[in-house]
Amino acid sequence: MHGLLVAEWVVRLVMFAVVVARKRSVPTALAWLAVIAFVPFVGAVAYFLLGEIRLGRNRSARYHDLVGALAESAALRAQFTRHPAPPLRGAVRRIADLAQAVGAGEPRSGNRVELHDDAAILFERLAGDIHSARHHCHLEFYIADDDDVSRMVVDALLRARRRGVACRVLLDAAGSRAFLKGPLTRRLREAGVDVVAMLPVSALRAAVARLDVRNHRKLCVIDGRAGYVGSHNLTDPIYPGKEAFGDWMDASVRVEGPLVYDLQEVFLHDWAFNTGAPPADEHFFPPVRHHEGGAVLSLLPTAPTVDRAPLLDVIVQTLQLADERCVLTTPYFVPDDAVLAALRSAALRGVEVVLVVPKHGDHPVTQAAGRSHYGYLMDVGVQIREYPGALLHAKTLTMDRRFGMVGSANLDVRSFLLNFELALLIHDDDLASQLHYLQAEYLERAEVLTPARWRGRGVIRRAGDSLAKLVTPIL
Repeated sequence: MHGLLVAEWVVRLVMFAVVVARKRSVPTALAWLAVIAFVPFVGAVAYFLLGEIRLGRNRSARYHDLVGALAESAALRAQFTRHPAPPLRGAVRRIADLAQAVGAGEPRSGNRVELHDDAAILFERLAGDIHSARHHCHLEFYIADDDDVSRMVVDALLRARRRGVACRVLLDAAGSRAFLKGPLTRRLREAGVDVVAMLPVSALRAAVARLDVRNHRKLCVIDGRAGYVGSHNLTDPIYPGKEAFGDWMDASVRVEGPLVYDLQEVFLHDWAFNTGAPPADEHFFPPVRHHEGGAVLSLLPTAPTVDRAPLLDVIVQTLQLADERCVLTTPYFVPDDAVLAALRSAALRGVEVVLVVPKHGDHPVTQAAGRSHYGYLMDVGVQIREYPGALLHAKTLTMDRRFGMVGSANLDVRSFLLNFELALLIHDDDLASQLHYLQAEYLERAEVLTPARWRGRGVIRRAGDSLAKLVTPIL
């Protein structure tokens, strides 16, 4: 017993030095130290598995090499494909400037855009584009399941491959684990479709890389002329094993125009990062039509990093620049201090700040951690709306109907720092208004959470929320 006690204190002291030296975020460091103090052996193992952002030495080196190489190729192509910079002004210009400074592409005008919230219509549209493909089909998803939606898309890919179209599919190894081992993947590979598992998971990899760093992006590019980006996974709206939550409600965009170049860059980067062999073909970047009066858009891809949180930077500045109204929808709300402060200051300035979340989430601890902050936010005027009867999975933001964002990232620390994410930034009044109208449909069905109802939740839930709040920085 005495030896065990000594060992526990040795672990605590060693891990104190490790955590303090390696964690730049004070709240995150304190959260890990608290876990290690209570359960030193379990906490130490958990820290080395989940506490640091590690892709593995070879993968990290490959990632940084690809960033430089693709940046050079993008700059070269831009000389031949550049369109006149759109006349952005005011807050929208300042957001665009910040976004570019932290990794977004330049705003591109002349894009024809369709906003989709219905999965059936979206994937019928995608299948139609695949059916008309003549050169290549590039698909990338976090989750793919064997259901009617995925079978429709797979059938379209098989027909395209028989026509000689090159088809490449990237699926996250954890999110699409069952699909990658199933019959649809086997059929695709037998037909000559390249299917690659992103960020493979194994016990051996746990020794050199963090296993819960995932590629959460959803994007498609067909013939370099049509692209898709948003929050829809390649699956039926009712997820297998999660039928109790009802339909998963998402928002995605189909785009034609110059922004497709940026989507193609992201896909090719991810393909090379996961395979080590970047495909090269001039047909990946064919001449695209600049649609007169089309939407002004830019693309912000993010990746795991220890010192940058581009999405967080953009969201915080958007809240700071809002004049009238900000509406945010997210399935998982685990904010850090910067997001809480930005929400609070916007509400105190008189901006109508509305946060829409599912009433019943599929991750109880995550939902409890977010719920613990509701009282603090409602006290300063932030409106909390809970969407019942379905899992609201759309990740959207609008500001004053002048700026918008839709993509794969949740309003949580994991999306800001850990996952590979992708956000479409909308610097366009018309499309931002369309997104705002979609949000209005959510608001009509959502229930207003009042301070009285929040304070009236049971003692057990109160205690659970408070405990979950303590581990917010490491969720």
